[in-house]
Amino acid sequence: MGFGAKWRNWILSCLKSTSISILVNGSPTNEFKLGRGVRQSNPLSPFLFILVAEGLNILTKAEVRSGLFSGVEVGNDRVPISILQYANDTIFFGSWNESSILNLTKLLKCVELTSGLKVNYHKSNIFGVGVNKLKVDAMANKNGCKVGSFPFIYLGLSIGAKMNKMASWEVVAKFDKRLSD
Repeated sequence: MGFGAKWRNWILSCLKSTSISILVNGSPTNEFKLGRGVRQSNPLSPFLFILVAEGLNILTKAEVRSGLFSGVEVGNDRVPISILQYANDTIFFGSWNESSILNLTKLLKCVELTSGLKVNYHKSNIFGVGVNKLKVDAMANKNGCKVGSFPFIYLGLSIGAKMNKMASWEVVAKFDKRLSD
């Protein structure tokens, strides 16, 4: 991402300079270095997570440009979308074909290996729009994730709901209420 060697060494020294000892029967052991990465309480954690998330975004767009993963085009202007990220949630949008999904899985594995973060596939969902349910089930089983169903809630919005129903627009009422308070 273009960070200089000096900056990278500063960050690395912040991460590797921590050492701890353990009390055994009330007596401290010799100090030893931590080797499991950044703890959540580390003030660098959010910053480093954002860098990894941006790296994932850049890699996903590179896969789309190279034809390894195909995003989708939405709206009249056919805006291409392949990834949406918010905090620690990521949604990938792509055409349904096995090679595209396989390449996305490989990309996620590369991000895991380089960043030390792990994708929790058991909490992940795979959706198929206009795809045979058996194909979606098979792909979910192959990748160790769940089959998602529509509608679902994301950031308070009902995704895949019939938007001509009033209940689908409850989020607007919630925003109005919060803005008036």
